[in-house]
Amino acid sequence: MGRSTVHYADNKTNNILKALHNKLRPAGTPVQRVEYIIELLLLRIFEVKLKRDDEFKELRPLFNSDYGNENKLFYHLQTIGSENILSALNKEFFPFYSNILQEARKVLKENLSIKVQDQLTLIYEVFANSNFTNNVQSGNLEDIIALISDIDEDRLLNTDLLGDAIESALSETGGTKDIGLFRTPDHVRQFMVGMLEPAIKDTIFDPACGTGGFLFDSFEYVMERIGAPYRSKDEPARFPGAKAHPEL
Repeated sequence: MGRSTVHYADNKTNNILKALHNKLRPAGTPVQRVEYIIELLLLRIFEVKLKRDDEFKELRPLFNSDYGNENKLFYHLQTIGSENILSALNKEFFPFYSNILQEARKVLKENLSIKVQDQLTLIYEVFANSNFTNNVQSGNLEDIIALISDIDEDRLLNTDLLGDAIESALSETGGTKDIGLFRTPDHVRQFMVGMLEPAIKDTIFDPACGTGGFLFDSFEYVMERIGAPYRSKDEPARFPGAKAHPEL
């Protein structure tokens, strides 16, 4: 599918992602900038899920003072000053999160849900070889952390923000064309999933899944169909998103 000019749920998020790209411009190539942005976003997304998603509640004690990890959540980066952020990321955050599966076992009483296991596995894979070079400092890490902190929590939890970040960074320099990345906008993706009407026993094959937008939307569709009869009136629907076609 060709490029669309509609990729983000709101202008504020769009502007933040573009600002992150511009701040990190001195730090390296478009692909390197994507890696830096994704890693920082993952730290923030995990922190928000830990706070708001009850499926993550078993992991919350891991970040109490009893385990000495209270300073390994994203918010701490806002408190230590720009000159110390790079060192904290490379020496404290990245080694900890690259070992998150083992760390989680310290507080687990039973098996985690598939959703949480998948999140921890993603974090483990991303941070296994993470290292911010000194060039990142030239982008003013304090401003970068502040920008990521300003992203709305609901936006962090409910959309393909990582995919948005990848396209935002690469499209600034034509990087999406260079690597053949053409993302389908949220509202188009959700409409296509709605037409397909996947069921819980179906197998979905997406040979060009990229950041997995179609797969995530299909999962949300199935879970919404299952959970809708039991959802309270105040609880928002999991599917579709805010920009979806009214008939969907």
